[in-house]
Amino acid sequence: MNALETAAADSPWARVNVGEKALLMLGLLVLTISLPPLPALPLIGLVLCALALRAKVPLGLYTTLVLAPATFVLLGLGPLVFTLTTSGLRWVDGGLVNAATVLARTVVGMSATMLFALTTPMSEQLVWLRSIGVPAPLVHITMLTYRMIGTLITTARTMWEAQAARLGHSSRRRWLHSVASQAATLFVLSFSRARALQEGMELRADVSAVSTLHAGRPVRWWSTGASAVLLAAITVIGVVFH
Repeated sequence: MNALETAAADSPWARVNVGEKALLMLGLLVLTISLPPLPALPLIGLVLCALALRAKVPLGLYTTLVLAPATFVLLGLGPLVFTLTTSGLRWVDGGLVNAATVLARTVVGMSATMLFALTTPMSEQLVWLRSIGVPAPLVHITMLTYRMIGTLITTARTMWEAQAARLGHSSRRRWLHSVASQAATLFVLSFSRARALQEGMELRADVSAVSTLHAGRPVRWWSTGASAVLLAAITVIGVVFH
């Protein structure tokens, strides 16, 4: 299990009904991308911080999972700030405000998404998807894809450790060679394993007949109601005080 799976399995909220968490955290995600940035984004950020402390998620891992994709977004904000013309680079009017808004929405939105991931094991998510009517073949493909990604991550970690043990990281030249070799090998492995998964699925019976044991997670209606009230309150504050 990777760190995210371990944190999700150990979370006190792992045994909470998935629909409750989806209503709250994915609802906050929808509000993040739909409401005016002020005062909605700071308010949603504070709510997510309180929820993260309440759920006792590993703060170091949580921060890393939020900031990693936000860094890629930050690197791509250049076209919002300046534009290239025949006279050279020029600042875009309102570009800094737009860039800051995009980055803020990204950080808050990823905070909601990763909080859901860190409190909900993938097995619980798959069972919940089946319960709300998502077609069984689609859920099955999702499960296989998720497991293949996990296997590739484990393989990459093993390859990296093996290269280090063979002094493949002892110099910059060897490090670059090791990275290139590992990337090429993983590229080939991903296709071969995807082909094996496809052949295995073709040889299976009806995938909807595949069932697993799972614990019942009754909905706590008081919690669902409180989540709805919280989302409504944030919506009102975000619209009225904009």
